[in-house]
Amino acid sequence: MSNTALGANQSISSLDNMVSRAARQNIATAIVLTDANLITLGVVNFDPSSVIDFGDLDAGSQSSLERRRELKTYSLPWSSDWVDLTAHWQTATYLKLSYVGSSQTVDFAQPAEQLDSFSENSYLFQAEQRWQHPLSEHWQVQLGVGAQAIWYENDFKYRSVLQQLAPVFDDGLLNTSYGALMIDPSIEFRYDSHFYGHRWQFISSYRYAIGHTLLTDSEPQNVTAKVGRFNNTLLFHYQLPQLGMNDNELRFMFKRIDLSGDAVEPLAADHYYEVGAGWVIDTPWLNSWVDNLGIGVTVNVGSVLSGGSILLLFNEDI
Repeated sequence: MSNTALGANQSISSLDNMVSRAARQNIATAIVLTDANLITLGVVNFDPSSVIDFGDLDAGSQSSLERRRELKTYSLPWSSDWVDLTAHWQTATYLKLSYVGSSQTVDFAQPAEQLDSFSENSYLFQAEQRWQHPLSEHWQVQLGVGAQAIWYENDFKYRSVLQQLAPVFDDGLLNTSYGALMIDPSIEFRYDSHFYGHRWQFISSYRYAIGHTLLTDSEPQNVTAKVGRFNNTLLFHYQLPQLGMNDNELRFMFKRIDLSGDAVEPLAADHYYEVGAGWVIDTPWLNSWVDNLGIGVTVNVGSVLSGGSILLLFNEDI
């Protein structure tokens, strides 16, 4: 009897640990996936290895492309104009509404009508107050103090033998929902200069979100989530001759992103790279909400979401 009770307690403890880990990772992953500076998911995804030989670099696989296609992300950002505080400090407010969702089927070689389905949805609201200060002719520092409110939910429809496990998994791993409130301070350094008449930038930023879940369905979901993001970006702007009266440019980008905390395991990497290029043109004939439009391509290397994307660009800094 004692051995049976011990085994049952260990099983419960293992399941609780799994639920807690999943809650932390779901919150951290939502933060990373809704930040376009960290992961780029475009309107079309493709395998870049079919175009360029990347050698031993992980630039995409069938499984990573499938993950990219399953994900849908949307963001609606807004920022105020910079306002002078002193002769050297300015401040601005930044707000963003975001959504990330995915859906997939679970196949245990059963008939199509008996395939289980799993969907996840995350909703985020970010608010941040920012301050910037020039350090020299080319260098600038930006500080930010913000927070993110997150709501996560998933839905698992049982159609197979997994139905027998519903009492074990529901309200913990599956068919559950919970929120989180995260504090998310940041610091960013920018270098802006010209090379043979063309502008180039180096941007180094660090963000660290930490917070706790709330409105949970079960006790193991009451966890503290943490995710650090260190982003180093090199941008080169190649100014092209005007089209009509409109400025336009080619842009080349190289990024390294380092992750820490609860985002490392779901992204299957503590660091990865993104490279890309794009073309952007000013659009003064459109309304005041759209300053410019363009098209681009990026390649993610070294993460569980490795692969290429074709992007639609708007309101870029040119």
